[in-house]
Amino acid sequence: MQIASQDLIDTIITGDCREVLPMLPDRWAAFGFADPPYWVGFWYRDMTDAEMDYIEPAWLVSEMTRICEVVCITPGIVNLQVYPKADWCICCFRPGARGQSRLGGFNIWEPILVYGTPHKKLWQDGILVPFGSGLAKDRVFHNCPKPEPLLSYLVEGFTEPGQLVLDPVSGSGTTCKAAYQLGRHYLGIEIDPVTAELSRQRLAQAQPPLFTTRRLHNQSLEPTSAIATQIEMDLGNEGQEVEVLWKKSRTCGSTQPLDGKLKED
Repeated sequence: MQIASQDLIDTIITGDCREVLPMLPDRWAAFGFADPPYWVGFWYRDMTDAEMDYIEPAWLVSEMTRICEVVCITPGIVNLQVYPKADWCICCFRPGARGQSRLGGFNIWEPILVYGTPHKKLWQDGILVPFGSGLAKDRVFHNCPKPEPLLSYLVEGFTEPGQLVLDPVSGSGTTCKAAYQLGRHYLGIEIDPVTAELSRQRLAQAQPPLFTTRRLHNQSLEPTSAIATQIEMDLGNEGQEVEVLWKKSRTCGSTQPLDGKLKED
């Protein structure tokens, strides 16, 4: 079954990526980024990541490379060898990081696995993220956010304005925020309703993109007010349709709530 995926563009939905990803069409997005739990006992709001449902690495890579032209995944060093062999690896160097390494000191870098062949040249396969980089502020939304400079670097490096970015474990919404501010379209999927709502609030407060025109996904160039749209998904027991309640969370003018359903394509 496939959902009416056009209606998911520029949204952060509450849902399980293991249910949503199989319903998205092939080669739907230009770029996908995923920072799944590392399952090492890191505390989130009311549980550790070791208690969270496991996302099979091989399955995640298979689904994301089916949907996206290029995919980046941050596996964490402890899971690096669990993931399928990547086409390349990017180094995110964070000299101010305070995470513990198994060598007795601090872990100040992390690998980013790259799957697929990009259409643009990424001139350097590494990025230096300065100390801080807004992480303390972002932890209001999520306990383990990725730095905004990193996501902006990847989104800008692997996509063009108007293309679509997918994050199936969107957490604090940093990927979607970077895409929005760079004039790209986005879809975020977050399983925790509280985190999903906080990420939508964060996106609603984000600086609008510099460009007033964006290419609508698979359509001609048209002006847009670049809004964050809330979609709550309820995947029915039979999986025959996706019930949707959506509303405009922010526009340049007034807002009007809408009700509707996404039927099978």
